[in-house]
Amino acid sequence: MNKFFIVISFFCIPFLHAQDLMSMLDDKASLNQPINSVFKDSRVVNAQSTKQSSKGEFKFLVQHRFGTLNSGFYNLWGLDNSMVRMGLDYGISDRLMLSIGRSSATKQYDASIKAKIVQQTNQFPLIISFYSAAFIKHPSKSDMKEDDYDFLNQMSFANQLIIARKFSSNLSLILLPTHIHKNRVEFGQPSDPLFLGFGGRYKITKKVSVNGEYFYPLTEMTENYNKLLSLGFDVETGGHVFSLHLSNSRGMTEHTFLSETNGDWLNGDIYFGFNISRVFAW
Repeated sequence: MNKFFIVISFFCIPFLHAQDLMSMLDDKASLNQPINSVFKDSRVVNAQSTKQSSKGEFKFLVQHRFGTLNSGFYNLWGLDNSMVRMGLDYGISDRLMLSIGRSSATKQYDASIKAKIVQQTNQFPLIISFYSAAFIKHPSKSDMKEDDYDFLNQMSFANQLIIARKFSSNLSLILLPTHIHKNRVEFGQPSDPLFLGFGGRYKITKKVSVNGEYFYPLTEMTENYNKLLSLGFDVETGGHVFSLHLSNSRGMTEHTFLSETNGDWLNGDIYFGFNISRVFAW
């Protein structure tokens, strides 16, 4: 009988130790769980958020911007004047996303990459991503006939560090240090302006959140320049995210809404706009 207990103990003791080890690993894994849903869409309002398409996931994005609210009843407070950007995001992996798009106003094409560097977890307080984009203006035939025409002068670039934290189930905040480079600028304009952006998302209900963003220029800008301020709502509807917002910029890319904002909220230079995104799993 004693031999029987010795044999049983020989098999049971390692099993008990293995259970303790697995329990320790599970506890460690639970402490390192990623924090999800920091932002529900790839943009706060105009600016980039930490949200990326998952591996093999396509997202089709349509952005509309109208005229200013102070344009009056004749223009239906800006609704008669519409601009649009259509874009497509694709997740190469869960950490890497590629995007392409075109804006109607400036006939501008854009291509960008967004890479997640660090994920917020129970043990690390921040999510950090990097965003880089190139913008190319489609020149008209008259532009190309000018003596000083150069295709490279139609290009500009943006580089941005995206630093965010989800403080609670309702509140997320974001910090956006940004660099813009323009190959060609008008007299008196900086060719490499720097900006520091602040933004946030506050969830009101399970499906609705209020979002906001503000960018402060660290480089001296022209006299008619105004700092970007945008406010809006995000509404989740299944596979769609519907965003309604107001901004003092009509631009939909960093090239325009950061370096070319001249609308003044106090004067009623406020643009109404909305974004609609639809996700497709490949």
